[in-house]
Amino acid sequence: MMFCRFCGTTDSQFRISGKFGCEHCALQFSYPIKKNQSLIPKSLIDEIERIFTKSDSKIRILSVRTRLTRNLRHNLFPFYDVKEEEVKRLLDENRFLELLNLGTNPILEKINPMVRLYLGGEDHLRLEIIWTAETENTLQTFPIQQVSKERHKNIKSLLRFFFQKQHWAFANGFGYIASCPTNLGRGRRDSLLLGIEPGVDPSFFSLFDKLSEFGIEFAPSTDHRRESLGNFRGLVVKISWKNAFAVQKRKFYKILGLRGSL
Repeated sequence: MMFCRFCGTTDSQFRISGKFGCEHCALQFSYPIKKNQSLIPKSLIDEIERIFTKSDSKIRILSVRTRLTRNLRHNLFPFYDVKEEEVKRLLDENRFLELLNLGTNPILEKINPMVRLYLGGEDHLRLEIIWTAETENTLQTFPIQQVSKERHKNIKSLLRFFFQKQHWAFANGFGYIASCPTNLGRGRRDSLLLGIEPGVDPSFFSLFDKLSEFGIEFAPSTDHRRESLGNFRGLVVKISWKNAFAVQKRKFYKILGLRGSL
């Protein structure tokens, strides 16, 4: 029977849970490995821009979310051991403990953007940064540029902490090791909630079939709460992708009018 000789996770446990038990499991078990994503060709970028420009009065950006996942190096992963005290100690040493499980944001002092840290999920630590937009405006630029230099500096400091390899499970050839195999790499997922009103260009919906090969997913949203969307009552869709190329993401965000985003 196949098993990880470091944490003892068996092949049957892995197949049932779909989760790694430690950073070494990525080397031990067979799992679907996504092919390297290629850059979106310029012709498709131009098509995206044309469709969004044509439909901008019918499309509303409701929120933008960035999520990073990390696990402690040389430790069992949360499916077997949550390691909450160890994570809290690490956060305290780096002066980020005050952000843990807080609904408000002591670093930014404003709800837009909102920074939160989580424990006890699939990974030892998760960072979530959310920007929200007023639903009365269409494809507006999020007020990221309004964040003061000091607050922006604090966010960058927190992000640097998440990319310090000495803290986190990491392996050459894989990147950061998450509990879920699909999060291997940067451990990052970006997502947008878009409000779609009647009369949008029909090609908007067929467009995203072409983007699946680049890791971009498009689907009706089922995980948003109606009360968080203000008075908007149209169709809500989610566009999301994992571990996207920075240059690819910047082009896509530029089309949406999201200047200065992560």
